[in-house]
Amino acid sequence: MKYYKIIISSLIIYILACFSTYFSMQEHSNQISSSCLNCSYNKDVILFSTYISLIFIILILLKKAWKKNWNISIYFTAIFLIGVFFNNYQIFLDRVSAWSTYTLSEELLSVLASSFIYLTISATLVFITLKLSKF
Repeated sequence: MKYYKIIISSLIIYILACFSTYFSMQEHSNQISSSCLNCSYNKDVILFSTYISLIFIILILLKKAWKKNWNISIYFTAIFLIGVFFNNYQIFLDRVSAWSTYTLSEELLSVLASSFIYLTISATLVFITLKLSKF
């Protein structure tokens, strides 16, 4: 039953990461990626969101291996926020910033402005999911 909770939680986290990344950077979906001219926006979103789910599974396995009783919902919510923000930043770099001149602060502010609402909603849902799953 424990593995069932891990699989369901990781699927929910994957869906939330896809949701947050897709809608945050949707305005740049029609622009061409500079790193891969044939890559679609959906492929980038799916690939980056898979990494977030894998990090969750690794954290659960580390918690079991170390037999520590730490609150994974707080730690993973912070990691989720950082990871999804990095995903959004990477998409912004590939699709917008690489084709024009942006400073680092302009890039970060643009990504934060585009993704703040979706990151807040997704992080709250991740935290609630992990609390309800009792991780």
